Amino acid sequence: MRLLSIFLASMILVCAVSAAAEDMNGFRDFTWGSNMEVILESDPMLVEGHMGVMPGVKAYQRRDEDLNYGGIKADGITYIFFKGRFTSVSIDFKGFDNYEKLLAYCSKRFGPVTATAVMRQEQYAGFDTPKTGVMLLYQLSMQTANYGRLYLYSKKFLN
Repeated sequence: MRLLSIFLASMILVCAVSAAAEDMNGFRDFTWGSNMEVILESDPMLVEGHMGVMPGVKAYQRRDEDLNYGGIKADGITYIFFKGRFTSVSIDFKGFDNYEKLLAYCSKRFGPVTATAVMRQEQYAGFDTPKTGVMLLYQLSMQTANYGRLYLYSKKFLN
C-alpha cells in the first residue's frame, strides 16, 4: 500500500510538472516565422555580426525594449531573422544570480531540464517543448567578467 501511495504521488508530481510546461509561439509581439517587416515597424537597430558571418541572418534590437524577463533585467534582447523570418531571440545577461533565476524560470515555464553540461568554465542547460528549443548558457571568462545568454528558438523555422 505504501508503494502504491508513493507511485501515485510521483505520478501526480510528473503530471503537474508536464501541465505547467508551456510552449511558446514566438516572443513578445512576434510569432515564430513572422516576416522581417514586423520588427522594422518598431524602428529597430541592426546588430552587425551578432551571429558571426552567416548568409541570410539579420539581428535587431528594439530601441524601446523592456529588458525585464524571467525575473532579471537583461543587458540586451536581440531578435534574429533567418531568410526574412523570425526564428530566434537571444537574451544577454551578467551574473550567476541571474543565471540561477533564469534556470528556475525556464524550469517552471518549459518543464524540467532535458540536457545539461558543465565544460571548463561554462554551464549549459537545455529545455525542450514541441515548438520551441531553449538553451541557457553561463560562462565565467574572468573573475570580474562573466556573461550568460538565454537562447529561444523556433524548431520549425530553423531548417
